[in-house]
Amino acid sequence: MPERDAVAYTLEYQEGSDDRQHVLAAGTTVIGRAGSCDLVINDTSVSRRHAQLAVNNGSCVVTDLGSRNGTFLNGDQIETAELHDGDRLVLGEIQLKLRVQASSSIILTDDDAALMAGVIKRPVGPDSADAAAASATVDARRLLKMLTDISRTLVGTQPIDEVLGHVVDSAFESTQATRALLMLYDEEARVLVPRVVRHREGARGSTRISRTILDQVLKDRVSMLALNAQVDPRLDMSQSIRALDIRSFMCAPLWHEQEIIGVLYVDNPQGAKFTPEDLDLFTAFSNYAAVAIAQARLAARVLEETKRRERLQRYHSPAVVDRILKSGSEADAPMVAHERDLTVLFADLVGFTTMAEGMQPQQVAVLLNAFFTRMADAIFQHDGTLDKFIGDSVLAIFGAPMDLPNHALNAVQTAQTMRRALKALNEERPDALLKMRVAIHTGVALVGDMGSPKRREYSVLGDVVNTAARIEESVAGAGQIVISRATFDRLAGQIPAVSLGPVALRGRSESVEMFEIPPD
Repeated sequence: MPERDAVAYTLEYQEGSDDRQHVLAAGTTVIGRAGSCDLVINDTSVSRRHAQLAVNNGSCVVTDLGSRNGTFLNGDQIETAELHDGDRLVLGEIQLKLRVQASSSIILTDDDAALMAGVIKRPVGPDSADAAAASATVDARRLLKMLTDISRTLVGTQPIDEVLGHVVDSAFESTQATRALLMLYDEEARVLVPRVVRHREGARGSTRISRTILDQVLKDRVSMLALNAQVDPRLDMSQSIRALDIRSFMCAPLWHEQEIIGVLYVDNPQGAKFTPEDLDLFTAFSNYAAVAIAQARLAARVLEETKRRERLQRYHSPAVVDRILKSGSEADAPMVAHERDLTVLFADLVGFTTMAEGMQPQQVAVLLNAFFTRMADAIFQHDGTLDKFIGDSVLAIFGAPMDLPNHALNAVQTAQTMRRALKALNEERPDALLKMRVAIHTGVALVGDMGSPKRREYSVLGDVVNTAARIEESVAGAGQIVISRATFDRLAGQIPAVSLGPVALRGRSESVEMFEIPPD
């Protein structure tokens, strides 16, 4: 049975303007701002002892240590969770990316081991599996077993790490390899990265592979076999071949949709352990394995985007969600609070408390849900962000998280749509007529994820919010849409408005001129 090689876990992050890496040692690593931590991150958003990572038996587990701003994994706040390659951790305002690689016992040598044309090669690509199956030299039973085995992986939904391990294990079962290595192409770094290493039981030590072999396989897009690299006259016998202890090896690119996504390599230092028939099988298997790996990667990306989308859709319209995801923003990371120029809308039911006193709780819930559904649809229709429902009130913002050049206009158009939607709702339910007032104000506010380590929400804070709330409480009446002078100035005459004159608001030293948006 093959033995699993150790894996190396590396955290990639940025501190200030510097890109940093930290290799996680076996055991526990405490991350925080305190000088006693194993990984010190000097940022005020990070707690003194923020989180702990435990590396043990091929797994890496993160645990929040009661931090002030919480620990987030791929956008979700967690207390403890297992990490996988490519996962993104957010501690305060610092984002860290986990990279998982096979251990440093894999050595890529730059020694010259130039390969000559006589080495046995097989083309790879869409037709190579069919060609291998048609070859008279291929053992049909072995081929069928290998492809059936990998097909089970194709129809499954296993994590990428499990798929990679399964591919290498299958390669061991079908060959006489002593060592096996799977490398994937990292599109960001533009290099091959070792991901899985296996040794036959009892065979330990470094796994060494010549870069020349890899380069030849990738450049010519062929799978390659050396029957006995130590004595084969078709190989240039420089010292590198002897030093690498390569006697018989097979190497094949993992090919998917005209792209090479990695390399699968096996060897045996005893010599003459692989045959041309083995190469045919290995070539066919590698192509099927590439499809399984590509599917696992795609499934992981789909799952990640689904989680991002579900989180964002709690607050934003589908159009805004699409813009965030297409923009390449770190939508899965907590949105750090920052100042934005925006417009705030408050909508509130007038007299609803008195009405609800004569209704059953279930009737109240049904009526409120019908009201909130229509109001949310109106907000999303005009690219607004639904901040929250407060009792029988709605708070929405326009201009965050994505820029919205005409956010004041969008807010007023939303209020008009809400008024029409409420009229339609009342026509459906004439026995429970609802009355609504709307207040709108424009200014600079603080927006982002806010709250406690146990619960955080995307929200808005600032004087602009307080002013909008006071307009709604003391100025707007049933059926009215009232906007401030600041909002009116942004409309530039695009929507008719009637001045209500200056109004003194609680908490403000100066009066604020108000305007009403007349009914359609």
